[in-house]
Amino acid sequence: MRPFSKRSESSSSSDSPGSRASHPAAKRRAGDPPVVAAGEAERLSENLASEDPEIVSAAVRALKRRLPVLTGADYRRAVEAVCSLFYIDTADKPDLEEALEAATRLLADQGLRTIPILLAQMQTSDIKSHIYLARTLGRMGPIALPKLRDLLATSEDPYARAFALYAIGKMTCPQVARAIPEALGGLMHPDKEVRDTAARTLGKIAQVVPAGRLTPRRRREMFEGLLRAARDPQAPVRAKAMRSLGKLAAGGLLNRAQKGALGEAARAALGESDEYGWDNSYIVRREAKETLQALEGL
Repeated sequence: MRPFSKRSESSSSSDSPGSRASHPAAKRRAGDPPVVAAGEAERLSENLASEDPEIVSAAVRALKRRLPVLTGADYRRAVEAVCSLFYIDTADKPDLEEALEAATRLLADQGLRTIPILLAQMQTSDIKSHIYLARTLGRMGPIALPKLRDLLATSEDPYARAFALYAIGKMTCPQVARAIPEALGGLMHPDKEVRDTAARTLGKIAQVVPAGRLTPRRRREMFEGLLRAARDPQAPVRAKAMRSLGKLAAGGLLNRAQKGALGEAARAALGESDEYGWDNSYIVRREAKETLQALEGL
């Protein structure tokens, strides 16, 4: 892990652009001792890598006080040091899970300037860190949404697109409805992981966005896109689509005709319709059964 450090105080009192004294925080703290004392940065960096959950948690708490006053490369290295926690396998080290959750809250609280660093970390992340990075961006809500939508619009990397969709699916704010076009586009992506995550994300959006905030046209697009995805060649995509269709129904986003069409699709997957055969995937049949039960309860 690369330690982060506090740049040395400038001996100049100049207020010229780029000088230490021209920074607002520097003016407020003129004459104060350095925010991070000599050797403390290295110690905190080392503590984040400790096997002791109490030491790791204490380091995260200490950084909560220090991150807001760090700038530039110092800030980036500090955030990267915290992100290194996300590579921990909590299945092997469950006692560190609380510290990881504290780290996601810490970074989410930093706001806009953290987002580019988190997106850069995503490019080299594994599945464990991917999940925590997405949780962090999801906690940020509306402020992270534009950058995630930009990523979906510009990235040709399927992994990056799936990551962005997963992060959007973690958001619980009504503004997440703005990302519906990107999620619908993801249903038609050639990569199965992108399609899978897009189907999941649309269901998550249906859970948090009030029905009144979606136009009839948008509801229809979501329903039709997911109904097509329920016939995807890949079973996991079909299962996610069926589950998300059930969430649309539970959220009051479907009209009577759409509920009827969904019921027919669910019964067909279960082999209970006039069509020949059933879905040969158990996970799809399970989701279809739960969706059909939900429809009957509406």
